[in-house]
Amino acid sequence: MRQTFTALNGLRILAALLVVSFHYGTLAGSFPALPRFMQNLANNGTVALPFFYVLSGFVLTHAYSNRVPAFPQKRQFYWARIARLFPAYLLSFVLFLPIAVEKYLRHPAVSEHHGVHTYVAGGLLTLFAVQAWTPLSQAWNGPGWSLSVEAFFYLIFPFVLPKIARMRPIYLTILLGVLWLSMISLTVAHERNVISPQVWASYIMYQPLFWTPTFLLGMATYRLASRWSLTPDAIATVVCVTSLAALALLSGVLSPTVGGDFLVNGGAAPLIAVIVLASSHPRCLSSRLLGSRPLAFFGAASYVIYILQAPLWHMFRAASDRLRHVSGQPTVKDWQFLLYLLLLVGIALLVQQLVEKPAQHYLLKRSRATRTPEARSAHPVAA
Repeated sequence: MRQTFTALNGLRILAALLVVSFHYGTLAGSFPALPRFMQNLANNGTVALPFFYVLSGFVLTHAYSNRVPAFPQKRQFYWARIARLFPAYLLSFVLFLPIAVEKYLRHPAVSEHHGVHTYVAGGLLTLFAVQAWTPLSQAWNGPGWSLSVEAFFYLIFPFVLPKIARMRPIYLTILLGVLWLSMISLTVAHERNVISPQVWASYIMYQPLFWTPTFLLGMATYRLASRWSLTPDAIATVVCVTSLAALALLSGVLSPTVGGDFLVNGGAAPLIAVIVLASSHPRCLSSRLLGSRPLAFFGAASYVIYILQAPLWHMFRAASDRLRHVSGQPTVKDWQFLLYLLLLVGIALLVQQLVEKPAQHYLLKRSRATRTPEARSAHPVAA
């Protein structure tokens, strides 16, 4: 029986909540009164995104590594990924539709990225998960840009996996080092104003090719997993706790304007790879805690939490502000954010059980019905 890495589910929910705190927790009225460390931790919350990408490469490689060189039919692989990604993604698209109508049609701002063109073009790009390739990556459901990046990773995975699996360690290390240095060179150029903020936000920051080194790093990291599982439990626990503490410390000490931008846009990728590998150890204490039933339970819904956060926030903010008889305030009451967080998690759990899982089951069942017996036996469970 293949290992399931339940500890990584625990990390998933923590990462998802960190992104939610970055987007909306920073709007709470008491946020400026928090210790500087906590403010930086929330403001650097997008460090969770390279974590998701490294983790995706790691888990996918785990699911399909035993199929190299006889990789399953690419059509079946892509269908499995669509079943995994799109049910909740399409629901978030539908939920954002009235928000987009309000934003781009009823009350458009005076901007080149507002109006009917953005409504139509942004909607179509988002619907087909290709928005991250364009300056309209944030036009609709903002967090959905990262799923556009994931879709590209899914596209290249069947072609890249055999090469990653066969490449000699020294060559693989050199390749990843060059790609990572290229990535952080762009980040440093942006921090030094060599790349303008407009070019950075429109053509680099959300670009799938920019984030590809993190996905490949996750794939390569999995090659160490079997050897890592033999590491003594005490050593594995120390490495896991130390690497998590180091990332938390860096995120809390570095402000977004002084090092934080570097951290979240590639700088933390090697440390994240260590965290993912360390947490994959089957027996160490920290992995058992992260893989506990509560964290694993909520971790399974982390993707739904992530993709629904924006439309649910806009709806909740409008309704709660109406109850408060206010409009257009730059901040919200603390109770608004806390209540939103509880509702988001609760709704995500319901959506997971009532929408996501049934839709995935239907799509995968439909796919199996069209496969030959040989293809059925060659296709592993979707990661």
